[in-house]
Amino acid sequence: MRMLGTEKKRTTVLDPSLLQSITQAFAQPTIPTISPSTQLAKLSVNTPTTSSSAEEIPDLPQSVTIEDKQDTAKQTSSTSLLTLNQEFRLPTATLRRSSNFLKGCKWSPDGLCLLTNSDDHKLRVFEIPCDRLPSNEDLNAVLHLQEPELIYDFQWYPYMDSNRSDTCFIFSSCRENPVHLFDAYTGQVRASYKAFNHLEELVAAHSLGFELQSGRLYCGYDRIIRAFDIQRPGPCIGQWDTCDRVNNIYQSGIISCLSFNSQIPGMYAAGSYAKTIGIYGDMNGEMIAVLHGHIGGITHIQFSTDGNRLYSGARKDGMILCWDMRNLGETLATFQRDVNTNQRIYFDFDPSFTTLVTGNSNGHVLGWNINDPSTPILDFLAHDDCTNGISIHPTKPFLATSSGQRRFAGDIHVTVSEDEDEDNLFAELNVKKIPRENCVKIWPFNK
Repeated sequence: MRMLGTEKKRTTVLDPSLLQSITQAFAQPTIPTISPSTQLAKLSVNTPTTSSSAEEIPDLPQSVTIEDKQDTAKQTSSTSLLTLNQEFRLPTATLRRSSNFLKGCKWSPDGLCLLTNSDDHKLRVFEIPCDRLPSNEDLNAVLHLQEPELIYDFQWYPYMDSNRSDTCFIFSSCRENPVHLFDAYTGQVRASYKAFNHLEELVAAHSLGFELQSGRLYCGYDRIIRAFDIQRPGPCIGQWDTCDRVNNIYQSGIISCLSFNSQIPGMYAAGSYAKTIGIYGDMNGEMIAVLHGHIGGITHIQFSTDGNRLYSGARKDGMILCWDMRNLGETLATFQRDVNTNQRIYFDFDPSFTTLVTGNSNGHVLGWNINDPSTPILDFLAHDDCTNGISIHPTKPFLATSSGQRRFAGDIHVTVSEDEDEDNLFAELNVKKIPRENCVKIWPFNK
């Protein structure tokens, strides 16, 4: 792989003994995982603090086959197969908040459902008929999961299978609330995972991650990582400061994202809004290294399937860095994208882990062969607004994208005299037509 642009100084602080154990671990076979779904299904509804509703999808109109859609897509790479936007329109608009916007989308592990997050504090579940996509441009969500506050992070249960109701769960974290476990069939809150600070005040998790070998849920807080047993709702079973006082290694800031290495049990990476990535060597929070290289707060990280590489992206930072886990502190490649806001912009990989795809602030979708960051193999305009969500279908050649960003009246120049009231000002804003596109689109994904 080649490094693009000006070389930036990367620094790392290593624990030699732990680093040696990591090197040895790459040669060891992967420990098989055991799903804790049976025990998890026994959880009862104990904290119904949120409201949710379920809606059945009406009969689908006349459909066309995937082959017909893909033939059309071959003529132009910017032809979407399906557009979902009706669900994300606010019933009423105000001067300060005239539109809803999306903040990410994720396919379910079995590929039958699509989960979205939006600024109206709702998670929506769509059943996408991948075998025969509807010819119309909209579908209704089959489930609404309402949170009381701003949603920080959301995740599917890793073992989710739509044919087994005891595995259909969604985890959500929102401001000033515990982590909620939603039933993806009924929309009920099945369990809550609570954390308290030193003043015994409830604190909210900013990021979620799963350690599959142990069945633990890990959550990122302000300079603290906490672990929960998903089979035992309630308080955490362990918490660790993101620093090593003995070796004087620190990772400050809010832990904004987490990713676990599938090849080394217990090893995980934690991104921070303080522009650093911490590498932790076991499930007890022992730090191995702190990686520096981004110019903005870390918003998304992901390990490669072989565990040898770690990819990271940041806000107001146009670089996706590929870190070498066998030589911590060194980068193997830099992928350039357009990120000029504080918004979290996701990236994703195809199931074979040969193609990296990301959204951009300018609405484009970019994709590269992971071995060649110099020339994108995919580049098309997906939305007329920021493309923040990217999710590749786990089994079929589909790509889901979501768009939108927060906009204020000050984003455009408005000429209104001082004696005009707020209604006239709002009317003037409508005339100006602030550009926005808040929707989900499904695209053909042919590498």
